[in-house]
Amino acid sequence: MIAINVISGVSIVIPNWNGRNLLERFLPSVIAAATEYHQKFEAPVEIIIVDDASVDKSIDWLLREGFVERAAEDQEPGADVNADSLMNSRLGAPNSQPTAPILRVIRNEANRGFGPTCNRGFKSASHPLVFLLNNDVEVDVHSIAPLVQNFADASVFAAHCRVFDIESGRECGSGKLGSFSSGFIRVHRSYVTEPKSSAKEGKELKDSPLCYSIFASGGSAMFDRRMFIEIGAFDTLLAPFYWEDVDISYRAWKRGLSVLYEPRSVVHHRVSSTMRTVNQRRIWRMQQRNRLIYHWVNLHDRRLMASHMMWVALLAFTAPLRFQPGFLLSVISALKMLSEIRKRRLEEKHAARRSDREVFKVFTSLEKRPDIFAYDDYDELQMIAQRSRREGVRS
Repeated sequence: MIAINVISGVSIVIPNWNGRNLLERFLPSVIAAATEYHQKFEAPVEIIIVDDASVDKSIDWLLREGFVERAAEDQEPGADVNADSLMNSRLGAPNSQPTAPILRVIRNEANRGFGPTCNRGFKSASHPLVFLLNNDVEVDVHSIAPLVQNFADASVFAAHCRVFDIESGRECGSGKLGSFSSGFIRVHRSYVTEPKSSAKEGKELKDSPLCYSIFASGGSAMFDRRMFIEIGAFDTLLAPFYWEDVDISYRAWKRGLSVLYEPRSVVHHRVSSTMRTVNQRRIWRMQQRNRLIYHWVNLHDRRLMASHMMWVALLAFTAPLRFQPGFLLSVISALKMLSEIRKRRLEEKHAARRSDREVFKVFTSLEKRPDIFAYDDYDELQMIAQRSRREGVRS
């Protein structure tokens, strides 16, 4: 493994599907953060929008705003318009020496889903690090550099941001703990390192020890591009959406790499903006199907796998009684892909350098650290923060 220079070029990849209104609102913050990093560190930056066959004229708007369309396959780095010309055209100022990121747009001729669309952006990217963002994310202007710094360690596969809900202001994305219980890998238990600073979004935490995370969110995380492609990118078995980021992060952990949580990098997210337009029952069934595929491909411990299959059988048998017939449909849908799943499972078993239990042990140790405060929901986080404030007053 080769460590990346702490001052590295960055490609920002944003998948887009019928999100013109979101791009209009949130893209300026991305350009501002990219420009700040580029100018402060003299590092090259590009912004790549990969459009997944939108019908809302997203590409027309991007082209008017200064982006240049090129096929991913024939892209020559540095050949595009940069954000300076975009800003100058708005301000009426003459073009000068480029001091801002390159702006590119790539078009999918047919709708391919989140994973394949992101994969196309990664393959087209010119730089060693890819900052993957949803189109409904507002980026803090100083968010890029702290993420980049983590990749001085050659074993780091990804680092993800601290996320706040843009509407409520609540913290909705932090470090994620991994474990196994009741037949499933658990990935959504969260933690913070300084709960009393939840409202102080830009606070420096330079002296904090490493914060591991079971996965890096595909909507606000930076990845090592070479590793991402070598591992196999987002698994197309999971198309059109959900569990791709959990899956590739776990594959990285099993290969001996690590995923980090970077609380100094802050973004604000308008949660599930695109998914609001999709049938909610279909989304739930897809989530459950992909959750099963994720386990069947990646869970290799025999005892844990036996527990998983027992629980799946129980949940499928009782699904009608629990008024969740959709789960049974998800199981059937996953079983139809069993031949492909077996092939992928064999590939991952050969590539693994860590066992499942060794991965979980990382997070068992992490949760025991005195600076780690784990929680399951926002109310619990608030209670931790209030208790911490009271203790601070007493001290």
